[in-house]
Amino acid sequence: MPQLPEATQPSEADRAARLVHGQLCYLQLPAANAPRAAAFYHAVFGWDIEEHAPDFVAPGLIGQWVEGRPPAHDAGPMLWLQVADMDETLKQVTAHGGQILEPPSPDGPTRTLATILDPEGNPIGLAAHNAP
Repeated sequence: MPQLPEATQPSEADRAARLVHGQLCYLQLPAANAPRAAAFYHAVFGWDIEEHAPDFVAPGLIGQWVEGRPPAHDAGPMLWLQVADMDETLKQVTAHGGQILEPPSPDGPTRTLATILDPEGNPIGLAAHNAP
């Protein structure tokens, strides 16, 4: 996944200054094995991972792996991630220990949705948007 050069990555203060009321700004993801979760999200989605802390930086969002909270397969909010190429992303998901729960299906004229399980058992929605 393409990454911004480190020199152009926004600082935490810059990122926080751009937040608007009601915007999702922090995420805690359940992970029985934080290094495995970090490797998955880095490989599949290009998230920046802190080497010596359970933290990550995703586009427009920061967060951390939470080892004391079990995943909720059928309850709670659902996280949806934008993907540039659904087929390639699903290949990366399975190559890095994830599973496809619901294969891609159209959702309106320009969006395709799929649902996966990350290696920690968290359900994650994937959304690909195509030009109309």
